[in-house]
Amino acid sequence: LLMTEEGYATHVLSDTVYLNDREDERVLYGVETGAMSKADQLVIERRLRPIYDAIDAGNPKKAVQEADKVLKKHPVTICAKVLKALALIRSDKLADGFEIINTLDVPGAHFDDSTLQAFVHCFKEAGCPDRITTLYERAVAVSPTEQNLTHLFMAHVRNRSYKNQQLVAMRLFKEFNNTPYFFWGVMSIVMQARDSPEMGAKMFYPLAARMVENRISKHGYKAGA
Repeated sequence: LLMTEEGYATHVLSDTVYLNDREDERVLYGVETGAMSKADQLVIERRLRPIYDAIDAGNPKKAVQEADKVLKKHPVTICAKVLKALALIRSDKLADGFEIINTLDVPGAHFDDSTLQAFVHCFKEAGCPDRITTLYERAVAVSPTEQNLTHLFMAHVRNRSYKNQQLVAMRLFKEFNNTPYFFWGVMSIVMQARDSPEMGAKMFYPLAARMVENRISKHGYKAGA
């Protein structure tokens, strides 16, 4: 099973609000798209569409202008802030872009998938793959959904963090009982073996083989499963 990241422009867009936590500090939480009416989602999509269009057209200056228009009327639209940061990064204004990002990407923040994907594009453009991993570690801590865990697995894949891949893959398999996740875990062990041939021969290859053998003996083998 091959999981790929969807482009940010294909997602349903959502807004965000500020809430106070028990210590009365301002903490960001995203409004889940499922908690909004379809009409609300369409309003937000229309609100952000000019920013996406400008980014897709390769016009970051216009994207910043469109983001500023949205934020003037709706100052807590977090996705607009992240898209503005992306446009600034594409305008070679890295420091300005990360000034925005670093105020938003904090522990406890809850973002919808559209906003998370906008962050991902920022970090990819800036050459910061470790920040993508941290982003999804925080997302999983707040909302351990299958989608967030899958994105975290892929972040570890990009960083060649094979042990962490294995841990996330087995968590996915344990929590969602989807057979491909089991084999993601097995292949992560194989990658550790290839990365360390001596330990591979002693531990990783035998472990991977036993896992597959036990799986087949208990559940059989089905092509494509």
